[in-house]
Amino acid sequence: MLITIFVIAVIAVLISGILAVSTEHLQLWNNQLYSTQALQVAEAGLNDAMASLRSDPNWNTGFTAKTFWIGSYTVDVNTTDFPAIVIKSVATANGFTANMIAKATVAQSNPRIIRIDDLRVNSYE
Repeated sequence: MLITIFVIAVIAVLISGILAVSTEHLQLWNNQLYSTQALQVAEAGLNDAMASLRSDPNWNTGFTAKTFWIGSYTVDVNTTDFPAIVIKSVATANGFTANMIAKATVAQSNPRIIRIDDLRVNSYE
């Protein structure tokens, strides 16, 4: 009977260890998923800003809390050195935040080509 109790105790410890590891892996997977989703929303904000700049090169109003997919993004556009511009897209999704900062040049002729000279992901300047 003593051996049976010892075996049950060992099995209980093993099962609780396996559950702890499984829970940790699930949390890591969720963190990776949610941070990737936030990054995708930030990229959507950057693409939305570039589309607006292609249609109107003088556009500089940006977006505030624009809803996209499972989150929202805010875009700031700095055109003080036009044709060089700075587009900053900050997004939140599922409680995670991501940002993208693009330093770009807008062509003066049609079609308006936007060349990204510098792209920073999750970097604050």
